[in-house]
Amino acid sequence: MTVSPRVSDEQLILSDHPADTKLSAYGVILLGGKSEHFNPPPSYTVLKGSGWDPENGVGYPDTSTLEAIELPNQERYPLQVRDMESPHLEGAAVIGLQSKLLPWRVVKAMWDGDAVHIKNCTGTASVSDVYFENVEDGLGPSDGLDYWKLERAWMKDIRDDTVENDSYISGEITNCLIDGCFVFLSTRDSSENTTPPRTIVKDCLVRISAQPHDGTEGRSFRNRYIKPREDGVGVAPGMIFKWERNAGEVEVRDTIFYMDAVSINGVDDMIFPPGTYENVTLIWTGPGNYPGRLPQGITVIRDPSVWEKARGDWISKLPLEHPGLNLPDLP
Repeated sequence: MTVSPRVSDEQLILSDHPADTKLSAYGVILLGGKSEHFNPPPSYTVLKGSGWDPENGVGYPDTSTLEAIELPNQERYPLQVRDMESPHLEGAAVIGLQSKLLPWRVVKAMWDGDAVHIKNCTGTASVSDVYFENVEDGLGPSDGLDYWKLERAWMKDIRDDTVENDSYISGEITNCLIDGCFVFLSTRDSSENTTPPRTIVKDCLVRISAQPHDGTEGRSFRNRYIKPREDGVGVAPGMIFKWERNAGEVEVRDTIFYMDAVSINGVDDMIFPPGTYENVTLIWTGPGNYPGRLPQGITVIRDPSVWEKARGDWISKLPLEHPGLNLPDLP
């Protein structure tokens, strides 16, 4: 099935097709994140004092804009693939139009949801050759699937989870460029499923980027990890793996991770989950040694040029029809 090329801010639902249907969505660009409440984005005030950067302070958003709206809003999924057996989606682009200055909690409250959400599907779902930018989460497989696959995805400035695998489904991430995200892989049990999954990650480039963050109510200890950028806005990264008990194991090989600061959650959330690691490079440019426990098979370096070269090489090998190479001028 070929989806008609278009640029749209309306939700797209692809459903009720025969088993193993290939959904070709090249030329389909879905826009999200628009809101009259945040145009222009909130102004920032530099705060100094206990818990904040003592010398430079940290930019904190003007809350008057935030208090003027009702939060949270319902989940929003720009593109849903649903009610199918073993669907295959390729070629779509999903881009959020909200300001990248908005802090994590606002994006979470306003636009919570996956760029592509797999709902009420069975068998193996695969997503390939897609481009996601400035969305809350990237791919979200859900209950019913036996397995999921993500291949040749280019994601940029993902505001929370690149893959939100909170239904504990085994899957694999292959040959992807995650060009800035808050969290790479979230595996937290939100269902009755108690079977630990196994997740394969291979031939990937993953950068965990510090993003605007204004702290979490009741958890003031996190403020110490929020640091000012050159423009004064307070930023902090998430973590590579958001992992909870019974979340299973990983198999990671031929992959580069890049992280340059301590997680907003502190060093306890910078661990690597159980599993096997082979030819894995961790670029760490934060202070001191990488604070998390490192399993065998991971080599730590401090040279960001390794990332830049690998990123350039990855993009140069994309097929010409990849949506990441064919983006229109957007508002």
